Amino acid sequence: MENGTRQAAEIANVYLKKNRHLMNEEEAHALRILIAAAVQNPDQQPRMWHCDTYCRNVRHVSCDGEFCMDPNAPETCPFLDEMLY
Repeated sequence: MENGTRQAAEIANVYLKKNRHLMNEEEAHALRILIAAAVQNPDQQPRMWHCDTYCRNVRHVSCDGEFCMDPNAPETCPFLDEMLY
């Protein structure tokens, strides 16, 4: 599936093999866990969205929408919290 989790896992695995020397053990382990989860579950195309730089959450340490951000996604983040000026 184009832009599916299986395709992403394959690309991430190649990246891991080529760049393992640039990562510490914790980073490599975390990436292996995500790759395994993607491969062991049904292939799917996750919902992605772009981040609005005027969102109140941009300044927070963590935002509920940050893990699904893609600057090229057509949809705006559903966690958008507009600033009132």
